[in-house]
Amino acid sequence: MPTQASNVPNYRKELKRSLPAEVFAADYGNLLWLPVHTALVVGLYWLLATRFSIAWAPFAAIAIGHSMGCMGFVAHDIAHGGTVRKLWLRDLLAGWGFSPLWISPLLWRKWHNSDHHNNTQVKGVDPDHLFTIEDYKHNPVLKFLYRLSPLLRNLVIFGSFTFRMTQQTMRMLIVYLRDPETNGRDKAIMVSQTLLQAGLWFGVSAWLGWPVLVWGYVVPLLVLNAMVIAYIATNHFLNPLADESDVLATSLSVTLPGPLKVLDPLHQYFGAHVAHHLFPQAAGKHARTIERKVAELWPDRFHTMPITRALKLLWDTPWVYEDNATLIDPHRGERSPTLGHGLERPKTRSQ
Repeated sequence: MPTQASNVPNYRKELKRSLPAEVFAADYGNLLWLPVHTALVVGLYWLLATRFSIAWAPFAAIAIGHSMGCMGFVAHDIAHGGTVRKLWLRDLLAGWGFSPLWISPLLWRKWHNSDHHNNTQVKGVDPDHLFTIEDYKHNPVLKFLYRLSPLLRNLVIFGSFTFRMTQQTMRMLIVYLRDPETNGRDKAIMVSQTLLQAGLWFGVSAWLGWPVLVWGYVVPLLVLNAMVIAYIATNHFLNPLADESDVLATSLSVTLPGPLKVLDPLHQYFGAHVAHHLFPQAAGKHARTIERKVAELWPDRFHTMPITRALKLLWDTPWVYEDNATLIDPHRGERSPTLGHGLERPKTRSQ
């Protein structure tokens, strides 16, 4: 059963009492990551255009895709308004950081800041939650996927990580363009921002030659999508749907294993997603500090694990909600509970 609203602690109020004020201060130094990663991408573009070799081009593509992803993480923080207050400057900087993925800053504010953060895991309202059994009944693609063997289905789903962020961005753009509540001015802004971003990257890359277009943008775009979606999928896809707001129930924080921990600051501590949903405007560098206090105050409510373990659980569980707390393979009748409802218990088969 979903947690009753009266039983959900006032997490933010308690944390603000328990944490030092500097945890909630703006981090302007974080903005410097945007020109750093921009310079890395520009430098590798120059090398691909002037010193191309197929021997090192794949490594360059991975590095470019990673830096583009890091630009996106910085843009995500900028777009929440914790550091840059002026809206035009926020849109300019976030628009550049998001540009490899063609994410319009205005679209992002409507989609992510408003609809996702204010309705996280709320069935039918959060634009980013997984499919429900009602969706499955009316979706021929889902029906086809779940008739495949679990191995083949997972290969298709995890393979889709390489384009899923771009796909979701285009889907959300269409949703808001069709929404009668979106005025004509906003529609024009979202379309023009998207076309400018996509045209810039494709245009410059093609102008510099096919090696840059392929190894400097197309392949990095696959890397970028996969990196971002690996985080986004683990942030929420193992959590239950919600009837009311309980940030600790509807979000999962992940950590990077072993030597990959050095990437945490480069990724703006995006894996500390519980902290982010509690305080979207807080600087990423304080996210782990916030979560240590969360774990201390509410150890039975806070969910965290290594990202490798979370991805393995995503591999082992179906991706359709039967109800708020249960995931189901509709074709085989196999069920898995969600976080907080016994996720690690063995799957059961309906009789």
